[in-house]
Amino acid sequence: MAAVPQFTAPFPGSVVPEPTYAGALPSWLAPVGSILDRFEAARERLNLPEPGKHEDLGREVKLTHLTNYTFDGARADLSKTLSQVPAFQVTHSFAMGGSAGPMGGINPGTYNFGAVFATSKVFMQGMVDNEGSVTGRLNYGWSPRDTTKASVQLAAGAAAPSMFSLEHDRVGKDYTLSLKSYNPSPADFTGSYIAAYLQSLTPHFAVGVETLYQRPTPDMEDCSVGYIAKWHDVKKDEQGQAAKDSWIATAQIMSQGIWQATYWKKLAANIDAGVDLICVPALNPRERKAVATAGVKYDFRQATFRGQADSTGKVSALLEQRLSPAFAFNVAGEIDHVKQTSKFGVGLSLESASEEAMAAAMNAGPQGPPPL
Repeated sequence: MAAVPQFTAPFPGSVVPEPTYAGALPSWLAPVGSILDRFEAARERLNLPEPGKHEDLGREVKLTHLTNYTFDGARADLSKTLSQVPAFQVTHSFAMGGSAGPMGGINPGTYNFGAVFATSKVFMQGMVDNEGSVTGRLNYGWSPRDTTKASVQLAAGAAAPSMFSLEHDRVGKDYTLSLKSYNPSPADFTGSYIAAYLQSLTPHFAVGVETLYQRPTPDMEDCSVGYIAKWHDVKKDEQGQAAKDSWIATAQIMSQGIWQATYWKKLAANIDAGVDLICVPALNPRERKAVATAGVKYDFRQATFRGQADSTGKVSALLEQRLSPAFAFNVAGEIDHVKQTSKFGVGLSLESASEEAMAAAMNAGPQGPPPL
């Protein structure tokens, strides 16, 4: 392998000074800039880690539990990769026999067509179903620390309202800032607006605050504040994955008045466990609600098993068996011991790639992940 050429600076020994607040602010604000510079120097000496985004709180527990993965009835997903660089994939999804049908009945059958396009800076996803409802999502990474997201949901009928959201995430060295707006109107400033800030205080502890401002009509408005805490001790292995005995605990008092606590731990190289507790406090004891959920995930060589149980009497399980690199078989089941009901689902996933995509994947170099 040829040696990498070394280039000499035109002026050896010259150092470009780092920008400072004292140098950027006017002279009459020099004392304030000096204080800010000393504060930044103290933060650099602490060398605190980035605490993670607000929307990723409890993410490990969600990946361990099967709430976002389970289904009932019959389902089939057919995916085809048309390009690897940039990534372009289309998906045909079929579902029938589930319990999410009209008026709570059996689902007679649905069809969804989706497409995904991604580069190192752009991520686009769109989906349309057989009823004409359209959903879209666009992420753009301005830099490794700044990402803007936009999503839209257009419902075919008046029963389900349409929605538009705009977000921006800023990831600092030891903090994260998230700004979100739902159905914003620049004319009268109606809509819902959320701002969340997380700051690491120690290498294993971070706190944050969340503010929710709602203005459904020009003459109605409401503002509430929530609080966040995160404890973690995550060790990385050679592949950059969480090692054994890593754990993450979070606690939130949400701006909507809901209390939530999560705990996740890596029991072994292929075993994750997670616990989630959600409380809805109320002045009337009869209106108070609380649900505790415990789940575990096992990763095998060609299969993943998830199982969980909650305090409402539900026990559920999901098995994802990959029979080949392009074919997977899924089985899901749930038993509600309180309501004396049960659900069962079976699904197939088939993936394929065009000859051009496979050739491009073999010849293309590594590409950075899209801004999710």
